[in-house]
Amino acid sequence: MLESEAMNYKPTLTKTYEAEGIKNLHLKNFSGNIELIGHEENNIKVEVFASVRSVFTLFILKDPLLEFDFDTHDLMMNVVDDTLMISSKPDYFNVYNWFNFQTTSFRIYLPASINSYSKTYGGQVSLKKLEGNHTFSTWGGDISAEQTKGNVEGKTMGGKINIFQCEGRINASTMGGNIFLAANKADINIDTKGGNMYIQHHEGNIHCSSWGGNIEAFTVNGFLECNTAGGNIYLKNVNGNIGASTKGGNIKAEVNEINQYAWFDTAGGNIKIALPLEHPMDLEASASRVYTPMFANFSGYQTKQSVRGKLNGGGPNVTIKTLAGKIDITNSIFSNTYQPNKPNTPKEEFQPNEEKKSPNFSERKTAVNTQPFERKEHDFDLKSSYNFFFKVVFCLLLGYALTCVTFFTLQISHLPIDFSNIYQKVFYLTFLSALASVAAIYVFIHYIENKVPVDWVKIFPLMGCSLIFGNLFHTTLFWQDVNNNLWELNKTAAFYFYFILPVLISWSYLIYWLKTRSITRKISEQEYQLLNLEKLKSKAQLDALEARINPHFLYNSLNSIAGLIHDKPDKAEEMTIQLSKLFRYTTGRTEENFHTLADELEIIKAYLTIEEVRFGHRLTYSIDCEESILEEKIPRFLLQPLVENAIKHGISKIASAGIISVKISEAENNILIKIHDNGPDFGESFGGGFGLRSIKEKLKIVYGDKASIDIKNQPEKVVMIYLPL
Repeated sequence: MLESEAMNYKPTLTKTYEAEGIKNLHLKNFSGNIELIGHEENNIKVEVFASVRSVFTLFILKDPLLEFDFDTHDLMMNVVDDTLMISSKPDYFNVYNWFNFQTTSFRIYLPASINSYSKTYGGQVSLKKLEGNHTFSTWGGDISAEQTKGNVEGKTMGGKINIFQCEGRINASTMGGNIFLAANKADINIDTKGGNMYIQHHEGNIHCSSWGGNIEAFTVNGFLECNTAGGNIYLKNVNGNIGASTKGGNIKAEVNEINQYAWFDTAGGNIKIALPLEHPMDLEASASRVYTPMFANFSGYQTKQSVRGKLNGGGPNVTIKTLAGKIDITNSIFSNTYQPNKPNTPKEEFQPNEEKKSPNFSERKTAVNTQPFERKEHDFDLKSSYNFFFKVVFCLLLGYALTCVTFFTLQISHLPIDFSNIYQKVFYLTFLSALASVAAIYVFIHYIENKVPVDWVKIFPLMGCSLIFGNLFHTTLFWQDVNNNLWELNKTAAFYFYFILPVLISWSYLIYWLKTRSITRKISEQEYQLLNLEKLKSKAQLDALEARINPHFLYNSLNSIAGLIHDKPDKAEEMTIQLSKLFRYTTGRTEENFHTLADELEIIKAYLTIEEVRFGHRLTYSIDCEESILEEKIPRFLLQPLVENAIKHGISKIASAGIISVKISEAENNILIKIHDNGPDFGESFGGGFGLRSIKEKLKIVYGDKASIDIKNQPEKVVMIYLPL
């Protein structure tokens, strides 16, 4: 029985507050659920649902209260400045509460724009149709956000997290529960210490991490970074920048489009990935074995263990690494890398039901199918024959070493023991102890280890596995004979020795395995950080170049406006409006360093409109671009500095009518950009100016040697840029 069932009854208490002047809601509850629901009315409606469990019914039955008992339970609701304060907790000194446990839940309808802070120690928290900033937490229940916009921060100690149809920025974490995300358009940062993650139909940036659970993502557009310490990662129909890392599991992925980079890493598992191999990319892969299709256009080198080179001329960076597993690369166009149990579509699952009487989210169907994705055993063989052979040899050698040391110690101690009749039995028992250890290690690593977060605690479940398998393997015909002949001074000594021998062997292997995994984790994390630092460095360089360009242009524009204020105030006003429009392109966009050619041309048009006001009849311009490439992406503010140079070093130097022409076309799998002006020819020192240097630096950072810029005076004065498609 869920605690939220109490909220299906008539409210025990209802209060309504005028929302005028209230900007925040602060709610703290001892035990019970919290539901915050946005509505269009200008008031705040608080519904209180109280129920009680009695010791006389062993706390099984729960009875709703028709009236709120203020003598046994403290409930306060009052407005302080611009905040509605609500708190609920039991009176710990009242004898009634020693034998009865009261739960107080809240359902609050409030204007969507009000900010909220809510906390409960024993219930669930749900947000629906809200905006603004919201922080909420619970110690043991689930948390949910649906159709919510704004900034949301949620935390639960052990419950699930459900986030559906949200927009804005969301941070959420749970100590051990699963996380479900569906149909969101938001920047989301989520973390779970032991649960699984299921993501579908998402647009925006996602950072997700888990200590031991699996991560599954289906239809994601944007930036996806996911890492898990011991689980598997499954990605299908993902587009954008991608980073996936697991320290002990496998990776399956199907990627349709890569913006700037994609990175996949596992310390010991296998990677099976489908990539758009018909697109340009810089491909790097390394593993114990790399399987690839026949590349149509590849330059570089390729061996059985690694691939490094440029595909179709090169493009976004794709790195795939595994320290001990295999890599299988296929083409995403023909791929069926894995098939998930297809979840219900958001349209079917997330239609709001206004007639629903109880908006309790715990009873709502989850859009993500919680069943694991279908897997084929031959795709990922978790333990290869090499690893199995190593385990057997390790355990046998260690078992015989411990047996020899023990028996040799007994012999040199001059004890009257005759070993001549039991040597063969000792061999069999040691061999069986080693096999029992291998079996215990296999079961522990594959089914138990991920569920135990603390390393030193792992010895206890492993000891249990070793004792069980040791007892099974030692129940042979040899045991009674050995027990009667070995160590006559203490006939049970052999029993105790071989009883703990599998435990000692498995513990030794566990120590070795943890140390080895720790080393590989550190190596993998360092490689991952180095890659991220390289990408961040490139982005920082682009941001720095753009930041230097914008003030440079602003300085020139403000000088022009200052010169027109006294003589031509109308034109100064027009230039100010156009300048404001232009800077909306620079400050009102996302943090992406790329946009379409159409967006870049809008920036140029706004800039030239400003300069046209300044020069009047002395300036005319034309912009011509083929429609087929208008949606191609290029670095932001790539062309504006060149048009600015055409004004500064060309048109401003002549008294006659100046002409600026911008032509963009497709030429031999390249974008050809021509910027022409009829001013004086380029001088020998023209290439040393800041504007042109910044363009060269930006092209080098983004495209390497695949893009070029050329300056010509004959047959016409023109700056030409070649960008790869």
